Amino acid sequence: MTVAAGPRSLSVGDMEAILGVTRALAAPFDLMTMLGEVVNAAKQVLRAERGSVWLYDAAADELVLEVATGIQPVRVRAGTGLVGACARSRQIINVPDCYADSRFDPGVDKASGYRTRCMLTLPLVDHKEVLVGVMQVLNKITGVFDAYDEALASALAAQCAVALQRVRMLDSLIEGEKMRHGLEMAREVQMSTLPTAMPKLSSYDVYATFRPAELTGGDTYDVALQGERLLVMLGDATGHGIAPALSVTQMQAMLRMAFRLGADLDSAFVQVNNRLAETLADDRFITAFIGLLDPATHELRFHSGGQGPIFHYQAASGAWVRHKPTSFPMGAMPLTSLRPAVTIGMQPGDILVVVSDGIFEYENAKGEQYGERRVQDFVQANCDRPMTELVALLMQSVQAFAEGAPQEDDMTAVLVKREHADTARRVFDRSFDAIPALTTFTADAFERLRIDPRLLPTVDLVVEELLTNMVKYGLGSDAGVIVGLVPIEDGVEVTLVDRDVEPFDITGAPDVDIHAPIEERKPGGLGLHLIRQMADSVEYEYNQAERRSRITLRLTVAGSESRRAAAAMEGSNARN
Repeated sequence: MTVAAGPRSLSVGDMEAILGVTRALAAPFDLMTMLGEVVNAAKQVLRAERGSVWLYDAAADELVLEVATGIQPVRVRAGTGLVGACARSRQIINVPDCYADSRFDPGVDKASGYRTRCMLTLPLVDHKEVLVGVMQVLNKITGVFDAYDEALASALAAQCAVALQRVRMLDSLIEGEKMRHGLEMAREVQMSTLPTAMPKLSSYDVYATFRPAELTGGDTYDVALQGERLLVMLGDATGHGIAPALSVTQMQAMLRMAFRLGADLDSAFVQVNNRLAETLADDRFITAFIGLLDPATHELRFHSGGQGPIFHYQAASGAWVRHKPTSFPMGAMPLTSLRPAVTIGMQPGDILVVVSDGIFEYENAKGEQYGERRVQDFVQANCDRPMTELVALLMQSVQAFAEGAPQEDDMTAVLVKREHADTARRVFDRSFDAIPALTTFTADAFERLRIDPRLLPTVDLVVEELLTNMVKYGLGSDAGVIVGLVPIEDGVEVTLVDRDVEPFDITGAPDVDIHAPIEERKPGGLGLHLIRQMADSVEYEYNQAERRSRITLRLTVAGSESRRAAAAMEGSNARN
């Protein structure tokens, strides 16, 4: 019902009150302060005794009285009373005599002792036509509300709706920022529990990685020396986020402590499982692979609590052995005994492959999963690569298979390879500080692989020069440099693999004219020139898709003395 009235001029004070609401939209008010400002402005402009704002709870389809003069908070179903009728119709309702309107609920008056005479009820609808709430103004001091009041109230209601959405959005952003900050802190804690470097184990190449689906994840891994044995662990808690991250971090810490205190594999598994069964919620558990590798006997014993499949690639035959879980997921129930642990004999070239289901079950846009067979085929096709390179390429293969489909689950991989007796390979930090460790590595490899020691100074010169160039010019890459040595007849093959870099073909670099006068020589290139002179052969390969360069050099004793002598003479002439 609309009450007719003659024109009325807007006072300066009324105009300031309305403009004050507009200015408030840019102020850092909280929700309650904002609503209070709107209600006070409505009372002033409309000459009303009281005002209130009901917020619409879309999930419950209810209206909640958040701000009211002299009234306690109330929650009603949308559609109930005048406020509900306004919410449903999204039209202004002007009631000059509330007790004459059947929609009016006098219960609030009875509870508060206040008598409502007339009421103006307005829907609060944002710019996207979404219902935000309802505003009510009660008891005009000079009579009843008229059409002019309705126009003023409509302007205020529009401002109120914008204010509500603004503050709600700001609150959501703040809560989101708090959650993001909490997740980032949880991620830092979780990542800090992972090994900072892969363990150095004679005759073994070990690498692991963890890629969470969110800032934190329910996966974890551990590869660490426990005395003379290597602990190999992968855990996958139900779900991903802060709670699963805390669960797997707790499990990892308890396992490390158990082994440090001298527990064997069986007792560590049982004790940690039972502790988790006491602390985890009933709907929570962790699938986990826990193994101990003895490098002296090359035997790996493991228990798998619901984690599977476990793959063992047998290099001699090219066959795969698939192992199932040996027990229930950890924390699912208390245990008093276990089945016997599985024992794997690691022969030269064999690879233990433990990956989480985030890899197996990664789906592409067509709904196809990456699957076990693709993991096996990829590992077998790249089994001669260093494990750090193989794992990185496996992750790239999964992403390429996904064809842009989002990662829905955490992805973790742990690979352990027993090297062939005639191979030495190690990853070095991209730093000049890695050079002492590099020379120690080459000396140990020459001795173990029985390579002619007369080649050692030349090899050291070659690898130091190439590593220096990679550090200086491979800007933007954090990947380590992989160095490998393999004995060949009468010599050695040296391989350096650099990742996440632009191509630079050292075989195509121009030779240095060492006979030209010094003032005519261009700086740089002398080291690469000498390398090409000293090596029997130099090969360069670049994979554009993987941004990976591979340099392979072969150096032999037989027939190379004259070349090295010539290279030394050229170097002497160049310096002079």
